[in-house]
Amino acid sequence: MSDLAFDPFDADQTQDMWPLMAEFRRRRPVAHMPGGFVYVSRYRDTERVLRDSETFSNAGGMRPSGLEVPLEDRSIGETVPPVHGPIRRLAMVAAQSPRIVESARPFARETAFALIDRLAARGGGDLIEHFSLALTNAVIGRLLGVSPEESAQLAVWGEEIMQSTLTTLNRTERGVGYAGAFPEFTRYLEDLARERMQGADQNDTIARIVQVGFEGAELTVPLVRMILLNLVLGGTATTRDFIGSLLLELLLRPELHEQVREQPELVVVAAEESLRVAPPVLYLIRTCTKRSELAGVAIEAGERVVVGIASANRDEEIYEDGEHFRLDRVDPAPHFSFGFGRHFCVGAGLARMEGQEALRAFVDRFAPGEVRLPADYPLARMPLPYMYGPLRLDAEMGAG
Repeated sequence: MSDLAFDPFDADQTQDMWPLMAEFRRRRPVAHMPGGFVYVSRYRDTERVLRDSETFSNAGGMRPSGLEVPLEDRSIGETVPPVHGPIRRLAMVAAQSPRIVESARPFARETAFALIDRLAARGGGDLIEHFSLALTNAVIGRLLGVSPEESAQLAVWGEEIMQSTLTTLNRTERGVGYAGAFPEFTRYLEDLARERMQGADQNDTIARIVQVGFEGAELTVPLVRMILLNLVLGGTATTRDFIGSLLLELLLRPELHEQVREQPELVVVAAEESLRVAPPVLYLIRTCTKRSELAGVAIEAGERVVVGIASANRDEEIYEDGEHFRLDRVDPAPHFSFGFGRHFCVGAGLARMEGQEALRAFVDRFAPGEVRLPADYPLARMPLPYMYGPLRLDAEMGAG
């Protein structure tokens, strides 16, 4: 028996796991854990698992083994062929194409500066609620063609969903599936879908989904709703955490703030490095479909494989000084923070753009030291074991 043990479903462990992950990479890169799963911690093994979606299926996602979830309640990442390809293409073409992302950049930039100015005028505030979440929510609302008030309500529903058991068990105390557990949210999205499907004269993401249609099958209201809820949840919570971690790094290390402020071309570099060392999602789960072997370790059909993308992103064999945030990396290997292969995140381009514009506004408006956390600030992180980012960043603004 090894003395190394890790429970990825325990937030107390996952939110401070970095020294332990280094030990796993060194001593047990592919490890059977007491909970009945296999944990993968190194870069090359992670790449292999995510590349081979036939052997390591994404079906079931973060759900308990054997839980059957109807298509309309799944994330896009939980879908499998033959429906995965058409759904993914529809989401990409209608909502996340490079052209659509770049067309949203001016609005994101304007909004980021406005939010920062509003915080500065108040002398500070929570950078998560009033900046990172407010920015991502505004951009998603703009893409969906809804009012700021409706967009704010979507953010409230999104937070409630992400803090609930729905994303894992597909039920809450209130009911089963989105329709049972969050009927107001479900009804709102379905009403939007019906409006566009009935020919409402709009030029937004929902209208484009209807115009493009579903390859090989009828486009139904539940299917449109499924794509929309993926865009809303994926486009707010994880991007909020990405931006929060990026800002936290600059708050803790003013020399990085100074570098990016003096060299604006480092905005993209800093955003990518933050994604690498502090990914919003710490791991993915796959199910082995046939007996296999990884790094000399046998994995049986039916075993769940927890793919430690956060650990792989720090692999010393791939990244020199991989545990640390550095702006001087030359052509670093791609990180896994948006996944890899067939299930690479459809919202990656939008998230990257929003992170870049948030950072651009932050370093443009403030010199190092003009934004700071109070002394002995009690940093709290996400209570969910698979997500990573600061829960709040109550910053003070102005001359120190």
